[in-house]
Amino acid sequence: MKKKVAASFLLTVALSSILLGSSFANSTSYKVSISGSSTTYDGQVVSGRVLIPAKAIQNFKGVKMNWNAAIKQLKLQKENSTVLLTAGKNVALVNNKSVSLDVPVTIINGRTLVPVRFVSESLNYNVELNPSNKQITISERANSVLNENYKSNNLAISRIAALQFPINNSGMPMLTADDEGLNSTYYFLEGKSDSYFIQTSDLVYYYEIKGGQAKLMWEANLDTTKISAAKDITKLFGYQVEKQYGASPQLSERYVFFNVDLFTYMIQYGFANSDGQMSILGSQQSSSQVIRNKNFVREIDEEQPIRS
Repeated sequence: MKKKVAASFLLTVALSSILLGSSFANSTSYKVSISGSSTTYDGQVVSGRVLIPAKAIQNFKGVKMNWNAAIKQLKLQKENSTVLLTAGKNVALVNNKSVSLDVPVTIINGRTLVPVRFVSESLNYNVELNPSNKQITISERANSVLNENYKSNNLAISRIAALQFPINNSGMPMLTADDEGLNSTYYFLEGKSDSYFIQTSDLVYYYEIKGGQAKLMWEANLDTTKISAAKDITKLFGYQVEKQYGASPQLSERYVFFNVDLFTYMIQYGFANSDGQMSILGSQQSSSQVIRNKNFVREIDEEQPIRS
């Protein structure tokens, strides 16, 4: 008799665990950070999927959120996208189209939790998961206007869009300059707009356009007391690297540069060769607003387009 009671008790516990979505059986949690916000949130694993508190969505730029307590439905809107999720239902509506969910909106201990990847990607955000440190980073992606501009056959328009793409620095420690730089130089590979460098003071950042973002791929502190003698990317900037993170890009034959004087708002543009020699083709007076919006980029007649 005692064996039957014990077996019945174990079966009840097992069924309860299944009905609760394994939320108590799986105690793994993630720290979730959202670009533009200093607040981090606890992400909870339910049935193999990470859920985050619905209130975290308030840090998604440009997203309107409404919770209907009567029907337990969450409505999210961003630009032309509308997402409807209902607690306990494995089907969501994205722009009135049904989409299946692995895990529905779940209410645990009075908290409303939403599937982080589904919600983020539906609202045009990027999700990066790092299992080694249990960290999830959510970052904004370019909107439809920026994407269309980036595809333009006009290199100046495409490059301006590339510089306006949301920055993704996740996974890289941010280096700091030894002094405040009043000049920034932007380098594009001749004929291309899919990657660029920014050099400010003794710092260099290298970005590639990936998935609607400008992804930081390499950064370096330059030792301005030591001239570069190597035939690598350091030749372009003239100095040896003191500290670096990421994969250093290969040196190409010629680059287009735009030098921005942040004090006088004067822009100089021209070519930079692989040996670091720069030839100035012209200059133009600018303004703080133009610089802020990266609209200082212009077409250069002598450039040879090599668009892929």
